[in-house]
Amino acid sequence: MTIEIRDLPLFPLHTVLFPGSTIPLNIFEDRYKTMINDCRATDDMFGVVLIKEGEEVGGPSIPHEVGTVAKITNMREISGGRIYLSALGTERFKIREILQDTPYLNATVEVGELDDDPYIPEIELESTKEAASTHVKHLLSISGGWVDHTRTPPHPVELSYFLAQLLQIDMAKKQDILGNNSCRERLAACKDHLEKANANLLIQSELEVKLRFSRH
Repeated sequence: MTIEIRDLPLFPLHTVLFPGSTIPLNIFEDRYKTMINDCRATDDMFGVVLIKEGEEVGGPSIPHEVGTVAKITNMREISGGRIYLSALGTERFKIREILQDTPYLNATVEVGELDDDPYIPEIELESTKEAASTHVKHLLSISGGWVDHTRTPPHPVELSYFLAQLLQIDMAKKQDILGNNSCRERLAACKDHLEKANANLLIQSELEVKLRFSRH
């Protein structure tokens, strides 16, 4: 895939966005309202990147090197001059240089997918999808729901991001997955986290079932 070099406004957050996932944002700081207005005047694109050091609000922050390009899909102004928007993650990017020439962070970035594992055996894909399906079934079972099959993206790269967003792990581990250029390694990491979570969820699910039956 062709790598594009471009300047991109950055929105450092205490969260990791993956391609294919959406993020809601409630924007109230003047610098980020300016950033969003600048984005709307161009291509509706900005970069979501996990904060390495610093805070989301008020002061400066140092972002991680790899983030995700987000495209604004819906936006409205709400009370107090705030902006509420939804954005869709599209592609990963890697920061080449921070450009501090606006009230918000700008950077020159490389946008595109560099994957050194174009082929992944079908048996690995299927076992990873099965771990994801089991995970969703356990989560629904705990809340009293049920599903027969979990629909997952067919393409390995998209699947790796879908599963990473699904994981309930700390942001540093999610950042490690996002920053990994190997789709095969991303999928392996997701499967490992899912299987560990499934073992715990199975115990919790069985306890919930016993509790529900004990009430009758």
